[in-house]
Amino acid sequence: MTSIRDLNELLIEHNCLRSLSVTMNKDDYSYDLTLFMSNSEEVNASFLFVSFFDVSSFSSSEIGGGLTQFMHLNVRELEFGYDRVNYQLSELEDDRISFAFSSFDIGQR
Repeated sequence: MTSIRDLNELLIEHNCLRSLSVTMNKDDYSYDLTLFMSNSEEVNASFLFVSFFDVSSFSSSEIGGGLTQFMHLNVRELEFGYDRVNYQLSELEDDRISFAFSSFDIGQR
């Protein structure tokens, strides 16, 4: 499993939002969120896929209307909280996105 530190480094390197999708898990009615990010707006850019599972407290603003860049996404482990909530993602610079989640999975190409 990738560490939180490694995930944070990848999120800083890949700051261009290509897509964001939210789907409901039909087994337990939780929500999963997938970020598809790249390291530039170029066609041959490096891509990062991050799936976040059991998402809650989702908030976003100022997304769209052109290229959206998250200048400093940061994931931190929560020391206390609700059942199934282990982490918090937030954008530190512009506060464009934040949510809590239980686990994550990473893919690159």
